[in-house]
Amino acid sequence: MKEIEGIMKIVILLDSSGTNSSEKIKGKAIDVLPLHFTFPNGTDMLDIPAEVEKREIIKLISEGVDIKTSQASPGEVENKYDELLEKYDHVYHIPITGNLSSMLQTAMMVSRDEKYEGKVTVYENLNIAAQAIEQTALYISNLLDKGEISTPEEITSAINEYEKSMYIAIVPGDLKRLTSGGRGKKAVTTVLNILKTKVLIKWEAEPKKEAIGRTINSIMEKIVKVYSSTYSNGYEMVFVRTALTSKKIYEAARNVLIENKVNFSEELIPNIYTAHAGVDTIGFIITKKIG
Repeated sequence: MKEIEGIMKIVILLDSSGTNSSEKIKGKAIDVLPLHFTFPNGTDMLDIPAEVEKREIIKLISEGVDIKTSQASPGEVENKYDELLEKYDHVYHIPITGNLSSMLQTAMMVSRDEKYEGKVTVYENLNIAAQAIEQTALYISNLLDKGEISTPEEITSAINEYEKSMYIAIVPGDLKRLTSGGRGKKAVTTVLNILKTKVLIKWEAEPKKEAIGRTINSIMEKIVKVYSSTYSNGYEMVFVRTALTSKKIYEAARNVLIENKVNFSEELIPNIYTAHAGVDTIGFIITKKIG
C-alpha cells in the first residue's frame, strides 16, 4: 500500500555520511544509502556498520593507512530509488554536502531521469553535515507525521528554514588528512604547520576557522560561548567523536559541556568523517529541538 486517503507517502533518504546507524531513525520513513571506502590497493567496500567493524576501518585509519572515500555510483543510486519507490510515492534525498563529495551532483543527475519525474526530489545540500543531516531527517519526519507538511516542496521550504539556525563545527584530529583532498583547506592553511594546534572549523558551504588553540579546553571556550549566547533555549547539541578518539580529548571536551550545563547527547560521528579528518576528530552539531 503506497497511499492512504490521498496522502503522499514520502521516504527521506540519507547517505551514510549523515548517520552512524543511529537508533533514532529506526522505525521511521528514513532510509540510508551506503557510500564507499577505497583501500590503497584499489579494492572497495560499502560503508555499512557491520563491514566497517569487520574490516577494522577505523583502526586502519588510526594506523595511517590511506583509506579514501567515494560516492555511491549512479547505478546504486538508481537501484535505491527504484527499491524505495516500490513502497513509497516519493523519495526525498538529502545527500552529503557538495563540498565533501560529488554525491550531490550524481544524485541530482540521476533524479532528472524522466522515470523519476514527480517521484524523486534531491535537496541541494551545501551546508548540512554529519548528524545535522540525521537531525534534519528526524525533524522533517516529525512534521510529516503530524501532518504539518505533506509535499516535497513543503519539505524543501522546511529544511531551508531549519538549517538557517544550525551550528555545525568540528575539531579535526588530522589537519593534513582533512586538507589532502582540498576539503576545508582554506580554513586551516595558516595553521597547518603549527605543531599541536587544535582548530575549530565551522562547517558550511565555505568552511571557516572559528578558533585555534593548543588545547581542547581553549577551543571549548568558543563552543560554550556560541551555545550560551545563541542556542541554549529551544536547541539541543549532539556531541560527536570517533570510536578511537583519545580519552584525553573526549573527556576534556565532555567535561566542559557538563560543567557549563550544555544540553547534549552523544553519538559516534559517521565513519566517512573519520576517514576525512582522522580518529581524534570531535564535533558539535546544534539544531532546534525536534517535536
